[in-house]
Amino acid sequence: MSASASACLFGTYDAGHSANRLLGLALARAGWRVVECHEPLWEEAPSKGPGYFGAASLARLGARWAAAAGRRARRWRRLAGPPPLVVVGFGGQLDVLLARRLCRPRAGLVFAPLVSLTETLVDDRRLVAPGGLGARALAWLDRASLRAADLVLADTAAHAGYLAALGAPRGRLAVWYLGVEPEFLPTLAARPVPRRVLFYGRHLPLHGVETIALAAARLGERAEVVLIGEGPERARAEALALRAGARLAWRDQVPLASLPAELAAAAVVLGVFGASQKAAMVMPNKVWQAAAAGRPLVTRDGPALREGLRPGEHCLACSRRRSGACSTPPASRRASGARRAATCSRAFPPSGRRRIWPGSSPSAWACTRQTRPRRGSAATEGPCAPLRSSSPGRAGPPPTAAWRPSSPRTARPTR
Repeated sequence: MSASASACLFGTYDAGHSANRLLGLALARAGWRVVECHEPLWEEAPSKGPGYFGAASLARLGARWAAAAGRRARRWRRLAGPPPLVVVGFGGQLDVLLARRLCRPRAGLVFAPLVSLTETLVDDRRLVAPGGLGARALAWLDRASLRAADLVLADTAAHAGYLAALGAPRGRLAVWYLGVEPEFLPTLAARPVPRRVLFYGRHLPLHGVETIALAAARLGERAEVVLIGEGPERARAEALALRAGARLAWRDQVPLASLPAELAAAAVVLGVFGASQKAAMVMPNKVWQAAAAGRPLVTRDGPALREGLRPGEHCLACSRRRSGACSTPPASRRASGARRAATCSRAFPPSGRRRIWPGSSPSAWACTRQTRPRRGSAATEGPCAPLRSSSPGRAGPPPTAAWRPSSPRTARPTR
């Protein structure tokens, strides 16, 4: 790769979001000189309740996004050097459509959406009625954004299959496993507090916090269940816990830098337990973090989980139909923390050279032409072919520029 090759992070993305931070780090560690063409918008409301998606709120956000588009156009024109690789991350469904028209010439266009609007707002959070006009509009936007990019990165193979069914061309799909942020490496020595069970997150439907509350009620004094974070489902979960008589310790968000210590103090860490399709096809960052720290992990079973971890060896996986299986005392949920950490380290090392299906590096993309791939061609043969990496466990090259991700003041997990 040329020393002057640059990758432009483009959009109105949440710069402190885990997925966007990891995306920039992977590019920098693969040798790209990372620049940003960014206007903050979505990060201003970390917790997005139903009112955020109301008609009046969306109208205001649309006007602000349009104004930000003009400012990004001016920034793009000021970029110097050879045409960059344009990369759009989480929250970029509108941004990738703008980038396709605005960012010319370019080395290529990569979209790493993390989630689709349909699975989030229709299937999981149920803020938009299935089959209605709003749902059809979201499906159209998802399909258009997935087809606009030369390369679409999914976080699991299960998720890649869903995006293909939604309209992403299969020949332009690849899988990039996120892994963990720099704040979690190297891991802290475990000093577990007896009986402490830890959950942290944004209290979204896919988290299934109601399952945690009911399991805590069954455990009673055998476990000290701590839940960290805020979000749209917290109030309902608190009410359910009160009715069920669950002993839960509710805590507000903590600084991201404090989470490794929280993990080290946990006897058991909880993942997600939602019943939606989305919960089965994603790997939440809390699962990566617990695995990297070697902590005993309990989470929902599903195809995405089994892409990286082996239930019974690396974690305890609960069936979505048997939430009571998650209420067994923590003492009986022991697995090898060393095996968990070693597996995560080998398959998803901090170098950014993580595994990618079908066997190539997700971190760098040799996008050398401005033309789009031929219809039906594989990503490994098109203009955005992944650069081959060394063995998965070997460290990648150091960053070529002093790009550093934004550091959120509070923990805002990806999922």
